[in-house]
Amino acid sequence: MNELEEIRTARGSLQKFRMKLLQPSAETLESGSADLEIAVECLRRIEPVLAARAGRSASSEWALGAEVADLRGELKLVNALLEGAGNFYQGWARLLGCGMGDEAANYTANGQPGASISSESKKVVIHG
Repeated sequence: MNELEEIRTARGSLQKFRMKLLQPSAETLESGSADLEIAVECLRRIEPVLAARAGRSASSEWALGAEVADLRGELKLVNALLEGAGNFYQGWARLLGCGMGDEAANYTANGQPGASISSESKKVVIHG
């Protein structure tokens, strides 16, 4: 497989994973790990070849540069989706954690958790 095919295969695997991330779940991340493994393996094989820069024409260098730029763009999209999914599930876990125990979810006007309301103290403090 030549350099361009390796990069295209890696980018294709990332695209496939990105499409799965549009509906993030634990299953998506698990099934997407195979796509990421393919991309990583392609990049491992191509890295020494790209570093050598030996015997390629200017047009080949340009084509490789364009493919690598597309690959970087795909990586940025995948990274943004992973960060967004992580933030969503982290926030969801925080919300679920607030409802645990005897405390009720209590938020300030800016969306931050407020003072807890304990059933033992029988006091309620309202600001606003």
